[in-house]
Amino acid sequence: MTGDIEAAGDAITGGMLARTVEPGHGEAGHGANQAGHGACLNCGATVAGAYCAQCGQAAHLHRSFAAIGHDLAHGVLHFEGKIWATLPELALRPGKLTRRYIHGERAKFVSPFALFLFSAFLMYAIFSLTSHHGPEGAVEGVRMNKEAQAELRKEQAKADADIRKIEAKLAQPGLSDARKEALNENLVEARSDRAGLSLASGLTNSLLGEGVQGGVAKSVGSVVSAAAKNPEFAYYKLKANAYKFSWALILISLPFLWLLFPFSRRFKMYDHAIYVTYSIAFMSLLFSLSMILTAVHVTSGLMTLGLILFALWHMYRQLKDAYSLSRAGALLRLPLLYGFACVSLSLFLTLIVSLG
Repeated sequence: MTGDIEAAGDAITGGMLARTVEPGHGEAGHGANQAGHGACLNCGATVAGAYCAQCGQAAHLHRSFAAIGHDLAHGVLHFEGKIWATLPELALRPGKLTRRYIHGERAKFVSPFALFLFSAFLMYAIFSLTSHHGPEGAVEGVRMNKEAQAELRKEQAKADADIRKIEAKLAQPGLSDARKEALNENLVEARSDRAGLSLASGLTNSLLGEGVQGGVAKSVGSVVSAAAKNPEFAYYKLKANAYKFSWALILISLPFLWLLFPFSRRFKMYDHAIYVTYSIAFMSLLFSLSMILTAVHVTSGLMTLGLILFALWHMYRQLKDAYSLSRAGALLRLPLLYGFACVSLSLFLTLIVSLG
């Protein structure tokens, strides 16, 4: 119960933080239809309208207990309309939303950083509410890993024995050509099966910390190895640090996005930052939706595939429209964008698990 309350508190805190960085530019506020008169209660300037011309404070201020709930809802979800104008555009026309915001059309939309903050806290809150990773789960995972390794070793020993039997039969004198051919085919098949078992064993050992070497791969591999050896501790650090340092994913992604347009003078780093922030905010919301669907047991392989395909389409559509690319130009850069996204996420997760 305590965890649920903390999760709800994180979601509300995210909304309030988002509201803090989201100025009220051009939006209707409390009592916007009520003309004010007299001195502004904030700066003392004369008020001749719904807002103070000097500091922007609303002339009409709520002073009832019910107004607290209204302010909270206003801060979390922007019930006055901005969130509802932004989300459909973000989901269906993300590139046009990005371009419109960059070109100055901002009053009707939630700013990318405000939406990013809210989506990050919302994802963390949903993750806390729906995930059930405890010590029992970690112990069970380790037990299953050991059982899988033991089963692999048994299969390898059996395959080695089969190979030795076939080799012994081939060494017998007086075999006919047809018999030798059949035994050789069996030997090739047995050795192929043994190679497959060796590959499976190597992958398992890599996940348990025995395989990745060199450069960035070595750093990422060491973190993956540590996480596999102690998944409960890795889960704790992900849960504790991911939302706190989610902004780092923006910084990590920017150089990779710049590489898509390395010699272009049309697009500045600011353009890339708006693009990345809106993109990450949408993916966070999509992941939150996926967690909710999983929690209420309405997921299926087809639905999961649909969400993945929608995410891939979203990346294509935002890239094409935000940078005004032709279809060929977008498709040419798309594989790089997918690869850069995977690398950025891997580096971000490595950073999070490595902290503290």
